Amino acid sequence: MCYSNFYPSSGMFHASLPLLMGTRLDVLLFGFDKNMLENVWKDMKMEFIRLEKMFNRFNPDSEVAKINNDAQFSDVRLSDELWEIMLDCRRYYEKTDGFFDVTCTNFNNMVLMENTHHILFERHGMFLDFGGYAKGYALKCVRKKIEAAGIKVALINFGNSSVLALGAHPFGDSWTIQIDHLSLTNRQSPIRLYDNSLSVSGNTVARKAHIVNPKTAEYITGNRMAAVVADDPLDAEVLTTAWIASGCEFTPDWMSDFMIDFKTSFIIT
Repeated sequence: MCYSNFYPSSGMFHASLPLLMGTRLDVLLFGFDKNMLENVWKDMKMEFIRLEKMFNRFNPDSEVAKINNDAQFSDVRLSDELWEIMLDCRRYYEKTDGFFDVTCTNFNNMVLMENTHHILFERHGMFLDFGGYAKGYALKCVRKKIEAAGIKVALINFGNSSVLALGAHPFGDSWTIQIDHLSLTNRQSPIRLYDNSLSVSGNTVARKAHIVNPKTAEYITGNRMAAVVADDPLDAEVLTTAWIASGCEFTPDWMSDFMIDFKTSFIIT
């Protein structure tokens, strides 16, 4: 059930969706124009729901599900938006040495037809999975809406694993995010965000062995977690997935090609 409320004394608008892209979504927007904040939230909510429907491969009515079904047998035309997303995923695949792969096997077993924007799977059983991309892309999309409305202070939180922070907490100089993990004997130092994003990926009690190393087709096991802070929420989302998938205990060389905060990005094994 969707929830929203405006607190006039503090100028805070809080809204939440209990289940979106597999997790809870919480939104904080700050300003003193209640109607404007409500309209921005409505626009954001519609965008989040639209993107979930597009990316959800388990929803038979989604574009991705239809592609996964039909591209096994013949080439399929992609919408303009999803075509640009596939080109972006190819860029990430190349820049992460193949460890970010929306096919979870081999991106090169898929044909992207530049002239017609069609896609074809060359290997039977292939499918697209945007689990390590969709939330970051959604945050990037709604950030544009928030900034276009002139909102300077906001926090969007996908289940404490994908976070976008604009400005600072009204009573501080940043947004403070605390990370807990099974491998930690003590709590990790808080991460402070200001006009940037945090993504956390890894195995938890609830979600064990759900990230695949595309080069071995094996699931990453053990209590592993990666956290990346970056200006771009999509970079943060993709890099945590790729870092875990690589199995690397140290920062891979290819991460230096991205504008991330190496002081606050880390992996725990």
